[in-house]
Amino acid sequence: MAKLFDKDNMDFTIILSIVVIFICIVVLAVFLSNFKFEQAIEGTVAVVLNEGDLAINYIDGNEIEINDTKEHSYGISINNQSNNKIFYSIYFTDSNFKNATIKIKDYDGNVINEITENITGKKLINLYSIEPGQTVRYTIDIQAKNRAKFRGTLKVSNDSLSTETFADLILYNNELSSPVTRIGVDASTTDEGLISTIDNKGTTYYFRGNIDYNYVKIGELLFRIVRINGDNSVRLVLDSVLENQIPYNTNKLEDDSPVSTLATLQNASITTYLNNWLDSNLANMKAYISNGDFCTDTNFKNVQNNISYSSSFERIYNDKTPDLYCNGNIYSGPIGLLSADEVLMAGGVVGVSNSQYYLYNKSIPGNYVTSSSYFINSSNNIAMINVMSNGSLGDGVLITNQTYIRPVINISENAKVKGSGTIEDPYIIVS
Repeated sequence: MAKLFDKDNMDFTIILSIVVIFICIVVLAVFLSNFKFEQAIEGTVAVVLNEGDLAINYIDGNEIEINDTKEHSYGISINNQSNNKIFYSIYFTDSNFKNATIKIKDYDGNVINEITENITGKKLINLYSIEPGQTVRYTIDIQAKNRAKFRGTLKVSNDSLSTETFADLILYNNELSSPVTRIGVDASTTDEGLISTIDNKGTTYYFRGNIDYNYVKIGELLFRIVRINGDNSVRLVLDSVLENQIPYNTNKLEDDSPVSTLATLQNASITTYLNNWLDSNLANMKAYISNGDFCTDTNFKNVQNNISYSSSFERIYNDKTPDLYCNGNIYSGPIGLLSADEVLMAGGVVGVSNSQYYLYNKSIPGNYVTSSSYFINSSNNIAMINVMSNGSLGDGVLITNQTYIRPVINISENAKVKGSGTIEDPYIIVS
């Protein structure tokens, strides 16, 4: 009689059963893994949108709603498909933000910005630039606290699409004011705002006093807005002075030319230095820099003790009536200097220190020269009006003596800008 159970067959059956069970477990695990992956994909739908020439991939979607205290990450990829530099910002629209932390990181994982307060009206990235053909990537981490809810739509805006001319934006951001203090008499130490007067080309609007919303950033250089000129260009002054001191003018007097011509910017060696600085530092911005009018008085008719004082001296030191309408020599060029009149309009005054107006900068190590003439002495030496390191107008500097320089440029009427003018959000030129 044959055996009912064969040991070899039994061993084979057991091994086969184990293998079948193992294969079933593996197949089930793969299935469950794929099921979970599919479920995850269903909740994370990439959204690709275009903002002009920006192609924006919201890798994890742009409609965000969080109802737990876990940290959630959302990726963004931005590509510039144009041939021009483009400025962009990243923020939330329709946001309901309470008690949460938001961090934005670059491709290398560095935290660029972190917000732990109400996000309404705040931007994660403001006016960053992207070069033609470049792609940038960001990760946004959001973590609600105490089971607070977060809801909002992630937005990348092409800021080069919607821009304003510089003058228009300044006027839009600032209501016109009237002087609070006496211009030319009193030092201005408070925010007196934007004030109108007349220059040679029409109505001009100048800032006066302790202003902290007239910052402009061009590359790595920081400027302050002095005024909107009568032709709607915008006059800027460097927030500090150049490193090197040089004389205002070392040129020789041409035959039969009056000595007063050495005071004008078109005849001064300092203008060559300024133009070289412009070429070295702002060559890529020349399309936005227009020729501006820079005034120098060449009338030296007030003679006292063998010294001939200029009309600038009469107007500023004696009469204390600064004026932006030039009755002297006008040099038209891409770069120049402040006039003494502009310094007084801004809030300075003769012989009185003032650290509470926007032209004062404690980092300025010494006196700097203006384009306004002061006197011709008995030796035919010319002096220009200067600004002291304490913010006051000083006793002048001979044109052959070393002095610090504070460049002034004018931004074209057609230049488009973004920003609010604060140190955190300075105006920048976008096209």
